Amino acid sequence: MSVAAADPDVVGQARPGPFASWWRRVDPADLARIGFVGACALAVVVLAAVGSPAWLRVVVGVAGLVVGCWSIAAEAALDVWHRRMSMELSMLLAIAAAAAIGEWVTALVITAFVIAAEMLEDLSMDRGRTALSDLLAFLPQTVLVIRDGLPVETPLEEVRVADRVLIRPGGRVPVDGTVREGASDLDVSRITGEPVPVAVTAGDTVAAGSISLTGGLELTVERTGSNSSYGRIVAAVRAAQQSEAPVQRLADRLAGWLVLVALAAAALTWVVTGDVRATISVVIVAGACGVAAGTPLALLAAIARAARAGAYVEGRGPSGTARTRRHSPLRQDRHADGRGAVRTADPSRTGLDP
Repeated sequence: MSVAAADPDVVGQARPGPFASWWRRVDPADLARIGFVGACALAVVVLAAVGSPAWLRVVVGVAGLVVGCWSIAAEAALDVWHRRMSMELSMLLAIAAAAAIGEWVTALVITAFVIAAEMLEDLSMDRGRTALSDLLAFLPQTVLVIRDGLPVETPLEEVRVADRVLIRPGGRVPVDGTVREGASDLDVSRITGEPVPVAVTAGDTVAAGSISLTGGLELTVERTGSNSSYGRIVAAVRAAQQSEAPVQRLADRLAGWLVLVALAAAALTWVVTGDVRATISVVIVAGACGVAAGTPLALLAAIARAARAGAYVEGRGPSGTARTRRHSPLRQDRHADGRGAVRTADPSRTGLDP
């Protein structure tokens, strides 16, 4: 059985540009904090240039650090409690060291950098959450289920195994099932990555997340919800977002050792020179390390970029952490019916049907 009308859910809508989308996700409070801290740093420079009293520069510097560092200090306190090194903890050491020797501009600049890094991290995580939300919103919320010979619009969560459902031309397949009647070309790119539509007819299996491009279908439901192929993809994406990559744990360990080495070097500097300023300068340079700050940003940006391209980082191993894999030019496409086809990266013509 087929339905002539096309599904309105697949009608695309214009999406905002990348900058507009980015700007809407920025937290105004973070921008305000960066602006205030930057203004305080500029004020300290101006006050020093005009020869103002030292106490005035201290007041401005402390005000900027209080506004800028409260969230950094909270994160650092949690890291100390859990005995782990992080960007916030290493940067807070540098900020405190700079403030201790009166380098207010340095302390404020590092603070602004940390806030900006946290903002970028939040944006990258938000992109991952947006990708998951797009996955969840792709399936229709209601399904046409045949009840007593008539199609009845039914909420997706109420569809059960062995129900008969109708998919209109252009409609999204919400469940795994077998075609009872009808024929269509399916877009299965969200499931298998295969860009070429797959023709199905009576007796073929269909995966949730496919799109019926050319015809209507009547399906017998085999799997629904989290048990369907699309539901398993959503679960895998959610698990990948909640996992921590091994490289992140390695970076945390390296950052921890780097800070310990820096403290030892600072102690040695004090023993050799007896110069407090030189000693604390060593702590500043090592505390603001790129290992702790750069790794989570690079990792989250890579995951977000992969999510935008329709890919996700898969959790593997005993701890469920992410792991990269090497792929050869050959790949195997496994469809919903379990059949696999080995393909090369370069298509070639095998024949011509007149």
